Amino acid sequence: MSADTTPTTPYENIQTPVTDAAAPDAASPTPEPSTTSPAPTGPVIRWAAVVWGLAFSALAAVLLWIVTDVTRRDDVSTWLETLTPGTFVLYAVLALGALLLVAGVAGILRRTTRPRG
Repeated sequence: MSADTTPTTPYENIQTPVTDAAAPDAASPTPEPSTTSPAPTGPVIRWAAVVWGLAFSALAAVLLWIVTDVTRRDDVSTWLETLTPGTFVLYAVLALGALLLVAGVAGILRRTTRPRG
C-alpha cells in the first residue's frame, strides 16, 4: 500500500467550465420537456428478444421431439440421406425465409410499440 494519502480525483480542485458568449446562460431556466409524447409508464418490452426466443424455443422443441425416439431419428436420417442438391437449396431458401419472417415480425412489433412523436 502506498503512503500517498491524496485522492486520485480531488473534487475540491475541479473548476467549473467557462462558458463563452454564444452558449446559453447558466442562470436561465431550463425549458420544460415537451408534453406531446407521453413518458413510458412501465418497463420496456424487448419484442425482438421475445419473438426470437419463441422461434428458437419452437425449434428446440421440434428437435427434442425428433431425438427422443429412435424411429423418428432414423426417419430423419433417411430423409437427410435422400436429399438432392436442388432440394437442399430449396430447404435452405425456405429456412432463410423463415428467419426473415421472424425478423419482420419482431420489427413490426417494435414499430407498433414505439412512441410516436
